[in-house]
Amino acid sequence: MRKTTFVRPFSGCLNFFGLVALGLACLPAFSQDAGSSATKEAPAAAMPTDPKALMLLAARTNGLTGPDVQPWHLKATFTVLDEAGNPTDHGTYEEFWASPDKYKRTYMSTAFTQTLYGAGKTVLLTGAQTAPPGLVAEIRREFVGPMLSSEAIELEDFDLQQREAGDLKLACLRMKDAAGTPFGPTWCLDADEPVLRMSGPTEGTGVAHYRTIGFQGRSIAGDLQFVQHGKMVLTAHLDSIETIPTVDEAVFVAPPDATPAPPQASAPSYGVFVAGVLLKKVQPDYPLAMKDARVAGTVVLKGVIGKDGRLRDLRFVSGPPLLQQAAIDAVKQWLYRPYLLNGEPVEVQTTVNIAFTLGGQPQPSRPELPLATR
Repeated sequence: MRKTTFVRPFSGCLNFFGLVALGLACLPAFSQDAGSSATKEAPAAAMPTDPKALMLLAARTNGLTGPDVQPWHLKATFTVLDEAGNPTDHGTYEEFWASPDKYKRTYMSTAFTQTLYGAGKTVLLTGAQTAPPGLVAEIRREFVGPMLSSEAIELEDFDLQQREAGDLKLACLRMKDAAGTPFGPTWCLDADEPVLRMSGPTEGTGVAHYRTIGFQGRSIAGDLQFVQHGKMVLTAHLDSIETIPTVDEAVFVAPPDATPAPPQASAPSYGVFVAGVLLKKVQPDYPLAMKDARVAGTVVLKGVIGKDGRLRDLRFVSGPPLLQQAAIDAVKQWLYRPYLLNGEPVEVQTTVNIAFTLGGQPQPSRPELPLATR
């Protein structure tokens, strides 16, 4: 499981808002519907003013996770773009889903083919042994599980801000720490209904959700646009989605040549996580000699949050070398409530950034949610 720890100001998303507003204004009409069991309009619901209540409503409204979801079949096409906006690859993502531990999920492009078979706690695969390249693996999350799980939401507090992208009015949510500082991914809903319009799941990346479709009483994006550092890098189009009235068990049986999937090949969506919580945080000591010498900057460490909630395998990545030991000594003492995947503790790879500033105490940042399993 991989995650990055760094606190970014909320205003960092504003350039993405502007780009999305332009996209909404210029988006062409689509002639292809998403399937007979979907409708063009998502169900409306009253908008709570309490941020956590709104986040819970959004989790029940968006995507295809939850105990009431009936078996489904989804197919989408995608295009990968270069920095100039020219297509460099294209392909399909298709999934037959019967339950969280019974599915058949296929990614196929000109250079990559992989099928994952969920069978209880075991995941088997054919084709490539690694996760789909680039942002392709994240297509599923944005269609199927773009929100936090209800269990994770109950453990957190949230910040709610009203934003505008052109004529589009948004209610944007982020988690916040005990000091009220927002951190982690951003979810922006329509201001009038709990339909996801934009998300900022990772550092420097934003995803716009267009052409919302109603399916099984939920909202699903008909089209996705991934923006990275101000440039469109991937688009995905929902070709079809339908309920499976009768589950054909043969669809989910892996062929004899299937092998156990490496964990990094089967990253889950937000919906299956219960977020870890930092229970004990020790502030780093700013060595007086380094402060007097005006040595400052951000120390970047990588390590693993174990199943016991303790950090291990810490290593220095970048920053002032003279401050790395002070950062390591402090972070070694941190303690988390472990991350849970399907109710069981899991290890999480993490990157911790600690800013040593001459004007005050070192500032350790708050963890973001993991995006891939270990």
